[in-house]
Amino acid sequence: MYILFFIFILTPLELYINLNMNTPFLHLELDFAAIEFYDTYVVCKIKTGVFIGIDEVVILHKKYREHYGTKRYGYIFDRTTDYTINPLTYMDCEYYPDVTAFAIVAPTLQTKRIVEFEEKFSKMKLNTFNSLDEAKKWMKEIVD
Repeated sequence: MYILFFIFILTPLELYINLNMNTPFLHLELDFAAIEFYDTYVVCKIKTGVFIGIDEVVILHKKYREHYGTKRYGYIFDRTTDYTINPLTYMDCEYYPDVTAFAIVAPTLQTKRIVEFEEKFSKMKLNTFNSLDEAKKWMKEIVD
């Protein structure tokens, strides 16, 4: 019986990409949200009980622009906490052209229904996923 071993030699760049593809390069805690910055997308998790209006959305997008500059990025909204968002913010936010794709983690049927309602106000398709890992995998395929 023969056992074959494969040795993969990675260049420093490939090693960096493989080590960092699931690791944020920056984590910010705001009073109403936690933000994780990756090379080509951002993950935002709003804290429980918070109401999100246009002011909070603008604060978030200004933080994103500080880190991505003029580079477009993907946006993952982790909706595993219970909070409220004014759906009109989808229409009123001037920063949405910075976003290449939206993924929303919606693990419950109730959250999925809320996202379906909010999508009626959005200028972009809101793609829903059951887990953060699924959303990240999809986002990497879209924005990388």
